[in-house]
Amino acid sequence: MLLNEIVDYLDEFLDIKNIQDSCKNGLEVEGKEEIKKIGFSVDACLESFQKAVSVKCDLLIVHHGMFWGDIEYVTDITYERVKHLIKNDIALYAAHLPLDIHPEVGNNVQLAKLLNLEIQNTFCKYRNIDVGIICKNDTDFNDLLKRIQKHFPVKYMKFNNVSKKVGIITGSGGLGIKEAVDKGCDTFITGEMRYIDYHPIKEYEINVIYGGHYATEIWGLKALMDHIQKKFDIDCEFLDLEE
Repeated sequence: MLLNEIVDYLDEFLDIKNIQDSCKNGLEVEGKEEIKKIGFSVDACLESFQKAVSVKCDLLIVHHGMFWGDIEYVTDITYERVKHLIKNDIALYAAHLPLDIHPEVGNNVQLAKLLNLEIQNTFCKYRNIDVGIICKNDTDFNDLLKRIQKHFPVKYMKFNNVSKKVGIITGSGGLGIKEAVDKGCDTFITGEMRYIDYHPIKEYEINVIYGGHYATEIWGLKALMDHIQKKFDIDCEFLDLEE
């Protein structure tokens, strides 16, 4: 399989060109032309690059890429990372918001699916696009908590046992708490809490579950991996990282 064929497909499938983001999405580092194996990992870091080399990946697809905002100077650890990719002829492709919000393989959608929640709507605009989903839950908060704890450990703030309307923003979703309350959510699931969110959560009395930034954002990558594997009949592997 040719690199440009995979990149063209990903760009279209994930709508890379039309989603504004705070980072660079798409092909970040070019590599060899022929791709025989693709690795998938949450973060573009030396650990994921080393694992990609160890399992002989030709392309690495990540959620958190290397370049955020303006292109950085390629010095210090960025230099070491880029050098490792180029030395081993590995291409790097990043999909941040396009993967978070994708209606089929997105992190939000896949987490809702994992928890057997019924998606009803989207919410929380960021750069003119909704980055969260609102779901219906047929059980109470304690049951929802048990369901999520089957998959990864969590921290939570509980004010009551009601959990009928659940807002989800994977990763760092504190920006959506007030709107989740305004939309009638009694529960909010995200990856990590900002300090500035603590007192508003207490005052709004909205139940919040924190699953960890990493743990809430592996599901979209795994779904994308399955999709690519079936689409191109190519060898793929998920490269887990130490948190």
